Amino acid sequence: MSQTHADHAGPQRPLRIALLITAAVMLVEIAGGFLSGSLALLADAGHMLTDAASLGLALFAFWLSAHPPTARRTFGWRRFEVFAAFLNGAALWIIAALIGYHAFLRLQSPQPIEGSLMLAVAAFGLAANIAVGAVLYRSREHSLNIRGAFLHVAADALGSVGVLAAALLIAVTGSTVWDPAVSAAVCVLILWSSARLIRDAFRIFMEGAPPHLDMDAIRAALAGLDGVVDVHDLHVWTITSGFVSLSAHLTVRAGVDANGVLGRAHEAMSSHFGIRHSTFQIEDATDASCPTGTCDPKPPGPAG
Repeated sequence: MSQTHADHAGPQRPLRIALLITAAVMLVEIAGGFLSGSLALLADAGHMLTDAASLGLALFAFWLSAHPPTARRTFGWRRFEVFAAFLNGAALWIIAALIGYHAFLRLQSPQPIEGSLMLAVAAFGLAANIAVGAVLYRSREHSLNIRGAFLHVAADALGSVGVLAAALLIAVTGSTVWDPAVSAAVCVLILWSSARLIRDAFRIFMEGAPPHLDMDAIRAALAGLDGVVDVHDLHVWTITSGFVSLSAHLTVRAGVDANGVLGRAHEAMSSHFGIRHSTFQIEDATDASCPTGTCDPKPPGPAG
């Protein structure tokens, strides 16, 4: 039995820069929302609060995941990154529910709004969101956690566009109903942007196969190795972003060099599928201990 290992490191500098910008803009939007009376601005500030929490949690997750494995935690804290991403997604849904509730109240009873201040603060927020998004853009595909933070910022940027539109419509029409209407639209945007993040985090928690890998192709590649007559108990799952693990039982012909099969199997998984952490169990074809094609433990039968 043999294994290969891959290191996992996260780009923390972009997260630190993004956190500083986001926290500063959030304070400006909170002040602007209260001074202008705009729920849309306060909704955007609330979203930026979750942005800041997302970025802070992402930094903490990277710091924690760098801790070495122990005898009790054999993978260390690597999966905490995924847990943090799931919390980010759940936080987005909670903030969307709060914004939606207050938007409903505002639709029932519109409030006066200072449109010019709302417009200026929204423009400032949009510029800041674009800057933060640019900082995170290049790293978003390398980490589920950073992708979660990027989705927060992208949704917030679109929300700022909505706030700008609402401010312009209020200035043109004089109706403040646009403020809660845009707030409701921001809710839908938040729910949409976080749905995939929650789904991906849940898939990793359930140890589902990574969507970018073709399980049939992996099985065929292993079955096609010289000396291999059967592949069973094949499992592929994600430990954390960029760290995919594989395990399988390979049945080989009698007399075949097991070490040679192991080497070819590791090479095939690494070079063709990018899987550098793989574990294989070699079984002799003449061994009848797994006659059903799976070596999973069977529940005990009823006592006779």
